[in-house]
Formats: sequence, C-alpha cells, structure tokens
Amino acid sequence: MKNCPQCGQPRLGEEFKCPSCDVFYSQLDELLFEEQQKQESRTLKGALKRVRAAEDRSQALRDELKTLWRNTPLKTKIVIWTIIAFIFVLVVPVF
Repeated sequence: MKNCPQCGQPRLGEEFKCPSCDVFYSQLDELLFEEQQKQESRTLKGALKRVRAAEDRSQALRDELKTLWRNTPLKTKIVIWTIIAFIFVLVVPVF
C-alpha cells in the first residue's frame, strides 16, 4: 500500500505506521511491527531503551542485569567466573 488508508499521506520508505495519524498501513504491517518489537525487546538495544525510559534508572538497570544473569547458561557463567579468577590471580600478588 502506497498511501495511508486513513489520511492518504504517501508512505515513506519501509515504515509500518503512518507518521501523521499513527495508523498501520495494513494488517501485515501490524503483524510485522509486533514481531519486530518482540525481537527488539530481547536485545541489548531493547534493554537499554527500557532502562532509559524507567523512572528509577538504577533499579531498572539492576533488574535488567538480574534478568540477563538468570538467562545466561551455566557453562557461560562458569567461563566468566574462571576468567575473573585468572585475572584476580594475575593482578593480586601472592606472597
């Protein structure tokens, strides 16, 4: 669809919604927009958007980090802790 179904404004690029009246160009565009929002919510970009939009940013950041750690596989956690332990051993002198 090349024009908005409600106001008739021409479609700009690959937009899903009309910029003037905020109406979806088609039902397919609405579904694609929702899928794109779901995928973005699972990315770092989505997490940063949620933190920036929150009233208490420090609490929102803590919540995002807890969620990230909770969803991290056990093998990855073991690798991270092993790297931290090696760095600690290299930095802290042993007498």
